[in-house]
Amino acid sequence: MDTTPVLDRPSSCADIGARFDAMVRDLEQVRAADRTMASDEARLGWIEQVRGVQRRVDALVAILIGEADEANSAMRARHSHLQDWLAHSGQETSRQATATLWAARELERRPQVRDAAAIGQISLGQAKAISTALDGLPASLDPGQRKQAETLMLAAADHTPPDALRGMSEKVLAQVAPSAAETPEARAERLTQRDARAAARRCLRFGAECDGSVDLSGNLPLLDARQLQQLVQTIADRTYRAAKDSHDRKALIQTPQQRLADALMTVVSVAEARESGRRPGSDGSSIPGSATRISVIMTAEDLLARAAGRGVLVDGAELSPGELRRLCCDAEIIPVVLGTDSTVLDVGFGHRLAPWPLRHAVGLRDGMCAFPGCTTSLERCDIHHINPWQQGGPTELSNLVALCRSHHGLIEPAPPIRRDDGSLERVDQWEVRMDRRGLPVFIPPAAMDPHRQPVYRVASHVQELLDTG
Repeated sequence: MDTTPVLDRPSSCADIGARFDAMVRDLEQVRAADRTMASDEARLGWIEQVRGVQRRVDALVAILIGEADEANSAMRARHSHLQDWLAHSGQETSRQATATLWAARELERRPQVRDAAAIGQISLGQAKAISTALDGLPASLDPGQRKQAETLMLAAADHTPPDALRGMSEKVLAQVAPSAAETPEARAERLTQRDARAAARRCLRFGAECDGSVDLSGNLPLLDARQLQQLVQTIADRTYRAAKDSHDRKALIQTPQQRLADALMTVVSVAEARESGRRPGSDGSSIPGSATRISVIMTAEDLLARAAGRGVLVDGAELSPGELRRLCCDAEIIPVVLGTDSTVLDVGFGHRLAPWPLRHAVGLRDGMCAFPGCTTSLERCDIHHINPWQQGGPTELSNLVALCRSHHGLIEPAPPIRRDDGSLERVDQWEVRMDRRGLPVFIPPAAMDPHRQPVYRVASHVQELLDTG
């Protein structure tokens, strides 16, 4: 809820400039203030306040740019296009200035979203994602349904990041106009047309040499891109694990992006070795056998229908029936069928470490680190026992959750604190439990929320598929 006091409106346009000058003076006073004796609560409160101000300022910049664009102010006053005037300081490129202008135009298209951004209720990134999702709704919706959809999106934005908002079209449509939802046949046709457009856009570009480097860019159809991504990521992860095992400090300081680049060159080396008749791996390069394994999430009914229905990849990207059938014929496919039970997912108390199939199932359910707001990939996560293994907690799906190292440390039960009188006090910390659907839910410490209301991470793609069918 916005609690910022409402100030008197500026009496004239000149007064607006004076208000901006006052804002700058206030910011300078805050910057120069002595904060060395501030309490922890005060520091966190300031951050919360200034982030709210930042959202408002970002939105106001976009609104002012949109108004200047509508008035053609740059051309009339500076004889230049607005994007050129925005980039004239040299602090941002012309492409960045153009993107800023387009974002401002998008914001002006939706007054309700614009106003929510202006009061700091949502960020500009969320506003853009909401606009993208609303553009994905059928043209047959009436104005009342569109307004309801926009209201639902704004309500969801209170706890949903931009990436998840962008994919909410189908869920929102199911609430405002269930009869307008896509039929399986319409979805298949839409995705088939999307695949054709993606194939036509495929390209690879090599830039000019610059200080010994060449920039690469390009475009690949979804499935081809995911297979390449999986291939290089698997090799990069193997390199990282080997560096950790051997305590190779030089290799460990490499960035994830550098490891991916090296992995791509490993693929090139293996291809060259095979072409020349050498055995791949003789020069230290090799590709793991499971490197191109693709996981596809689908319902049992769709699997029985020979992939005639709907499937999604682990990252939530939809596959067309044609791509599904191609995967079933040509690729090493792991059909992750929802709603079934498999003994391999329940290895019981006898095994502390989760075997690969179980770890894979945890990753598909959680998507990544399950902690709310975290986007750490599964490859860099630990598999945490909710009920500790050493206390009898079983190694089974219902007792496991994916957590990155940082959040694992927050969740791992700490020993109780002994008070002066000898009694034990439970440590105030984050906890994780499973809800009735078998999804992890997090309980914040009392210092953050005295009522300790459960916090869910944004639904995984598995849950989205179950919810939308």
